[in-house]
Amino acid sequence: MRILVFGMNGQLGWQCVKDLPGAIGVDRACLDAATPSIKDDLNQLLDRYQPDVVINAIAYTAVDRAEQERELAFRINADFPSQLAKLVAKALLIHISSDYVFDGHSSQAYQESDPPAPLSVYGASKRAGELAILESGANALVLRSTWLIGEQGQNFAKSILRLACTRSELRVVEDQRGVPTPTPFLVAQIASALRLNDKGPRGLFHLVPAGQTDWYRYAKHILEKAQLHRRWQSILRVRASALEAITTDQYPLAAARPRNSCLDTGRWKQVFGLEQLPHYQQVLDPVLDRILEKEPVPSQVP
Repeated sequence: MRILVFGMNGQLGWQCVKDLPGAIGVDRACLDAATPSIKDDLNQLLDRYQPDVVINAIAYTAVDRAEQERELAFRINADFPSQLAKLVAKALLIHISSDYVFDGHSSQAYQESDPPAPLSVYGASKRAGELAILESGANALVLRSTWLIGEQGQNFAKSILRLACTRSELRVVEDQRGVPTPTPFLVAQIASALRLNDKGPRGLFHLVPAGQTDWYRYAKHILEKAQLHRRWQSILRVRASALEAITTDQYPLAAARPRNSCLDTGRWKQVFGLEQLPHYQQVLDPVLDRILEKEPVPSQVP
């Protein structure tokens, strides 16, 4: 099976190339998703590799900056997936979307049938991208996920470690809940879908591990693990017990975030006959262990 992965240097793209046999990665040097006239470049790549599966792991993820860079966010998150859907021909297109398509006002985990209502430019661009694919008639699988974390690239865990080493105090929002989704978990689930070939899931699915948490408790768990690690325990300036929980209103940002990012995975479990997916801590801790082992230790500042 020939698998072409766009965005090979990001968290998810890197994991796909690492874990999926037959995966070929495409980086920005080969294809810039922000280029308005991207059709010819895409056609050349698809003709060259003749993929059976195309995985789009490219995304504009600067959520706050997107409020001022609307055109760029839509070009990458909406226009590029739309072009892919038109050009992939018979290949299976797998596209990754986001919980930010919802406003987070629901008290329940969101199902695929719940109406999107994005609060931000980023969320609106991700919704436009998934819509373009779903309405194109392409052979496609669109996966909404939340709070991605992997060894490669930037993520919340790496930011918390850096800040805990370079600041004297650390405040983290407690009233936004969701599910950390490690990239090895997500890629393993994609691999399971690919093994079903033409009988695999198609259309829109939510895919996250079981359980839920909030940013504050997530950060606390990261620091608790760091406190026990030989490379980090002596340089942390903020320890888990000193972490301060705050509300969203106490930490205003340019782009609004959904307070509830929990996604219902019942439809995915039904396809595979699963009673439950792994709990997020079960699949998160091995990734945190690798980050703690490999991530450069930040230099402390006065």
